[in-house]
Amino acid sequence: MCFSATVSFSAAGVLVATGLYSFQQARRLQPQYLMWALTPFFFGIQQAFEGGVWQNLDAKNPHAAIPFALGFHFFSHFLWLWWIPLCCYLVEPGHFKKLRKMIMGGCTLFGAFSGALVYAVMLLHPGWMSVSVREHSILYEFSVQWRSSIHLPITPAALYALTILVPMLISSLKLVRIFGVLVAASMVLASAAYGYAYVSVWCFFAAVLSLYILYMIRDLAIRSTIHAP
Repeated sequence: MCFSATVSFSAAGVLVATGLYSFQQARRLQPQYLMWALTPFFFGIQQAFEGGVWQNLDAKNPHAAIPFALGFHFFSHFLWLWWIPLCCYLVEPGHFKKLRKMIMGGCTLFGAFSGALVYAVMLLHPGWMSVSVREHSILYEFSVQWRSSIHLPITPAALYALTILVPMLISSLKLVRIFGVLVAASMVLASAAYGYAYVSVWCFFAAVLSLYILYMIRDLAIRSTIHAP
């Protein structure tokens, strides 16, 4: 993220604490809400990894930052691609249209497969990754040594966004749709203002927005209590 290791570690502390509290709150609901509740916690771990990247870059040791960068990318390029769609799938009421859940399930499977493929390449070729600071933000670059002849009608970044956003935006639950709109807005802002370091900046924006999940969980807990027999 922008600014410094202090910002990343501070964000990590707040998010981990929020995630643990959200998890405690979600235990009052059905188990399908527990994954949503843990989302801030994992965003906190991701920010802690980026704090490690900052520390090593500040120490003029970019090579030592690579393991922390790989930890950061475990979330950005693997976990979030299937975690968010699965969160949406698990809380979607069963009596709504099956097509909605089929789309969410399809995004989950696609995200898991594509994320595992991309992250496996990163793990097998850590030397292809470079990390640097540009305009107070971390710039991650991954130079693939080969090029595929397959031409997709959509950019990888757009495909990534759709995999995460579509399940949230088609959800029948208003609070989930609101979170989807917030995440979509953060993607646009990060791309427009920090396109040179999009991955780092957007993940920070999304991490901050995940604090909204605490409100979502508490609201669901209240509704569950009110409607309890």
